Amino acid sequence: MNTMNRRIEIINILIIRRHTTANELAQELGVSIRTIQYDIQALSPQYPIYTKPGENGGLFIREDYNPHINSLTPMELENLREMYEQTEGVHKKVLLQIIRKYGPDKLKL
Repeated sequence: MNTMNRRIEIINILIIRRHTTANELAQELGVSIRTIQYDIQALSPQYPIYTKPGENGGLFIREDYNPHINSLTPMELENLREMYEQTEGVHKKVLLQIIRKYGPDKLKL
């Protein structure tokens, strides 16, 4: 696993578990604790990750951080936009609802 994939996996693990330790991540991902520390340091400016020392400490991601809710990838959005332009009637209305619900707030069609 390369660095980028490992860091994506760390974020995914934190999103699912909300809390883990550097030791658990190191064992699970097959790297050293120091590598995990470097990864967390690199990820912290872009993600709401924080650490707590002590017995109940570890690595945390902010509880209200849910990046997968109501979001479309650029490719999904482009495909939906193309489908929207090619369809009519009730299908067009449904596609518009999906795009407005899951797409960017100020999207123009």
